[in-house]
Amino acid sequence: MTLDPVIVMIARLAIGWLFLFGALHKLRDVRDFRGVLAAYRLLPERALAAVAWCVAVAEVIVGIAALTQQPIAFVAAALMLTGYGVAMLVNLLRGRRFIDCGCGGDAQPISWGLIARNAVLVCVCGVALLAPYVRAFGWIDFVSVGFGVLLCGLIYGAVNQLLAAQARLEEWV
Repeated sequence: MTLDPVIVMIARLAIGWLFLFGALHKLRDVRDFRGVLAAYRLLPERALAAVAWCVAVAEVIVGIAALTQQPIAFVAAALMLTGYGVAMLVNLLRGRRFIDCGCGGDAQPISWGLIARNAVLVCVCGVALLAPYVRAFGWIDFVSVGFGVLLCGLIYGAVNQLLAAQARLEEWV
């Protein structure tokens, strides 16, 4: 299956920027991210510091590789997003929903919505892996890609804000 190269390029660049943003958040305060990992209660205490650094560095590598259009980046991104979703799922099934997701930005409790968001992002990784059909790129294509990536970022931010607001409302109930 082939897609329009503009759509594939938007998916690739959006995943790249998403992972770089997430890595930046984690690298700004690795100690805080280590605490987020500890709250999930999925790793032994002695491994938390190393895993925190490894996840942040892996996100940088995946982000750069995605921006340079390396197909393995999208496989790695899909696997990481799936892993994050499974970690959230395990804790939701344990009844532990009031822990920070560690996604980047403001603290946000894990939720079914975040798992669904990650599933959609895994699908975007799948789109990024598709071969675009070959055609010449014009200036309007470059503008479209720029606005498309910007729109993806705005939608991602809006969804996160809605999920965070929903979680705050659920805390009151």
